[in-house]
Amino acid sequence: MIYTLTLNPALDYDIYMDSFQEGDLNLSKEVNIRAGGKGINVSKLLANLGIKSKALGYTAGFTGDFIKKNLYDEGIESDFVELDGITRINVKINNNSKETEIAGLSPKITKEAEEKLIEKISKLQKDDILILSGSIPGSIERNIYKKLAEMLPEGTKIVLDTRGNLLKENLNGNFLIKPNIAELEEMFETRLSTTADIIKKCAYFLERNVKNVIVSMGGKGALLVNKEGAYLAEAPKGELINSVGAGDSMVAGFIAGIETGRSPEDSFRLAVASGSATAYSYGLGEKDLIYRLYNEVTLKKEGV
Repeated sequence: MIYTLTLNPALDYDIYMDSFQEGDLNLSKEVNIRAGGKGINVSKLLANLGIKSKALGYTAGFTGDFIKKNLYDEGIESDFVELDGITRINVKINNNSKETEIAGLSPKITKEAEEKLIEKISKLQKDDILILSGSIPGSIERNIYKKLAEMLPEGTKIVLDTRGNLLKENLNGNFLIKPNIAELEEMFETRLSTTADIIKKCAYFLERNVKNVIVSMGGKGALLVNKEGAYLAEAPKGELINSVGAGDSMVAGFIAGIETGRSPEDSFRLAVASGSATAYSYGLGEKDLIYRLYNEVTLKKEGV
């Protein structure tokens, strides 16, 4: 079974408009209200590809109720721990060339709530996959992802998708990590201007027993690095509509590929197609578009 964990979910309110003027009335041309958060996005994209998962994490109040209903309506099982307060609301304004995001405040995670989550995750088995995605709220320890990974049986595939020092502090021989260029530069405090530079930095993770590293590079495509080598994929052609959930879609695509028996390289092609399909849509990528783009993705092996 695949489990996704979202410690910091949100009700996402995405607004699309032709122009935005501060201090004036602005009219929307499209809005999208949905359950959000990186792990939840992964569950949703997996569902679009016909792969079942269970969403774990924390919810609170009427916005938390919306998230659970939204997942239920999309056929996604969930098992959240309830908190006091309300789950945050995130607003993203997309006015063609620019995206502006306003992130809401998250409810406090108590020690009791943390222990309830740990109890749920402790029941996972060695054949399960656990996807740890997103930021870690300030009310919980910074190495919670590593703590959860350490308690699971050997052989459990752990995916880690968080940023900067949180990524470094939570590494635990993960099956997959998925930083983007900016996150790698933040972590290593250096500019990465060439593919060779990126591959060299990925060696840091392989030395710590990470099995697969996918680095997303926006319109330049993505890079897969593992012990077999490094593979560069150009992004398939399409009109960029939004970036919400594109990275999460890559994680979901890769895991969907592995779950259905594909090789890591072929799963990487599905990851790139999934991320691109989301970038070219108002919501998360749909199956038909994903597989059309999948047929356009080619890999080039890079020198290591």
